[in-house]
Amino acid sequence: MAAGGAWSVIFGLGCYGCVVSGDMALAVLAALNVAGVVGVVSSRNAATPRYAIFVMLAVGLPFLVGALLSPAPGMSIVGFQVPFYVAGIIIVLLQNHAITARMIRAELDNRDLAIKDALTGLPNRIFLQEKLRGMCSELAAPAANGGRPFAVLSMDLDGFKHVNDRFGHAVGDKLLRKVAERLKRAFRPGDVVFRIGGDEFVILLPDTSEIEATLLAKRAIEKISVPFDLGVGTAIPIGLSIGSAFAPADGGEPELLLTCSDHALYEAKRTGKGRYRAHVRAAN
Repeated sequence: MAAGGAWSVIFGLGCYGCVVSGDMALAVLAALNVAGVVGVVSSRNAATPRYAIFVMLAVGLPFLVGALLSPAPGMSIVGFQVPFYVAGIIIVLLQNHAITARMIRAELDNRDLAIKDALTGLPNRIFLQEKLRGMCSELAAPAANGGRPFAVLSMDLDGFKHVNDRFGHAVGDKLLRKVAERLKRAFRPGDVVFRIGGDEFVILLPDTSEIEATLLAKRAIEKISVPFDLGVGTAIPIGLSIGSAFAPADGGEPELLLTCSDHALYEAKRTGKGRYRAHVRAAN
């Protein structure tokens, strides 16, 4: 932008020299160039309006002064028209900038709606698939450390249906929001918590060993086991069961890793709920 600004000043001074020279051919050439620059800048720089306005003024003001001082017949009239022309182009530029900004905001809002769970604000199943594909592709890419191992935790709540049946769906929704908050606090800043539907959640733990994942999973179970105050007159206890899979040890494909962690989750619930189980790999 600095180079463009310097060019604009030099160009504007050149146009000024052409106009005050009194040579009608040079004056006409300068007028056409100024009109062209102002028009092109306004159409191509709607995303950076302040820069575009600077360029238009740097080019237009010297021409305006030169036209008012020019001895060529009729140039003073052209000079009086320049401010109206430039002002009109600036108004159009600002309108285009506002339209562009609204379109970008709308696109970002639509993106958020597509990848976020409306109830909890957590990323949803769609974003889980995108994120997991990206992490699996990093495993496949050649890297100095042989790829970035990570863990997938599948989990769901124990006793959530009882809360819904006893207190209603409004209380159940409130419980899910509070569970989401506790889960985010239970894990590290770089870990990603997803709600994939109902009372089911998935956590992606990048750069995590099996020992670290086990400790984090057990900490999450402890935090969720503390009864929730949902304003119904009594604290509501709830449980959490977790199953895990590890990449690349359990596979390098998103579907395979989710299947493995789901199987481990079912085993955790089968053995008494409120438990954590890692996927058991088949012997070679």
